[in-house]
Amino acid sequence: MKQLLFFFLLISVATNSQDFKKVDSLVLEYPRFSKAEDLATKIAKDFTSDEDKTRAAFYWIAKNIHYNLREFHNPKQRHYNFSYSSEEERIQKLQGLKDKIIDAAFISKTGVCEEYAQSFKKVCDLLGLESEVIVGTARISPEEIGKPKDTPNHAWNAVKLNNKWVLLDATWAAGYVSNDKWVKEFNNYFYNIPKEKIFKTHFPKDTIWVLRFGRITLEEYYNQPLYGASFLNSKIELVSPTTGILKVNSSNEIKLNFKNLDKNTLIYYTFQGQRFAKKPIRTTVDNITTLTFKEAKKNSFLRIHINKKGALQFKTK
Repeated sequence: MKQLLFFFLLISVATNSQDFKKVDSLVLEYPRFSKAEDLATKIAKDFTSDEDKTRAAFYWIAKNIHYNLREFHNPKQRHYNFSYSSEEERIQKLQGLKDKIIDAAFISKTGVCEEYAQSFKKVCDLLGLESEVIVGTARISPEEIGKPKDTPNHAWNAVKLNNKWVLLDATWAAGYVSNDKWVKEFNNYFYNIPKEKIFKTHFPKDTIWVLRFGRITLEEYYNQPLYGASFLNSKIELVSPTTGILKVNSSNEIKLNFKNLDKNTLIYYTFQGQRFAKKPIRTTVDNITTLTFKEAKKNSFLRIHINKKGALQFKTK
């Protein structure tokens, strides 16, 4: 998915206050397994807790599966047609098709979001961990703001740990695309994605997954700005306006209000077509900082970088 664009750069975040450095360092020494079963066997041998097993499976997959840009540009039509005489047979045949996808991903070490998500679930199944593949929508461009689409374009995972669902996206954790090239760079934000922020980047197709983590409609999801992982991982909060479509005022300006924006934070912005980035004008009262973006363009896109990382993208009118 092009959601792997430079907008989602490497960040570091603790997950449930748990340090996975020991797990990650050990998994980095693993060979490039060609079978999910071999990976699961190694993880079961090295780790005892469900949390460590989950992290090990996720980290290995994100570090070893290379995103398949060729398939992204020329997607396969995956329509599965088969006959069955019972529900049990249907499940078995469907799993057989999924296993073929997983086997190919482990052998080639390439895939798109389905390979990442199905591979993670397969390893979890082998380890006795309860997990699911979640199918839904991920926005990849500011052009999509305000234009809801009900067609899924992404897949990620949920795993149950300590009787609570943890959300993970191995595809987005694996790296990003820059200048149409894959950049391998692990992004820890997408391991145990904060539940209060999941709908800023992901929207499940199945209503049950929406209800488990909040209340939001597809229209509301699409009417948001595009958020970068570095922004979501920070303490900075967009206070107003929170809509993804901004109106340029009579002075050709746009104003945004933020909370917890440090005065030393480096901020630049561009509108579509601008060659050079500019600094906004900032004023702070108490803990609220107002950023004024001058020479705003209507019917354009506003892109904001904070501390040299993609933070927010908006449409303008």
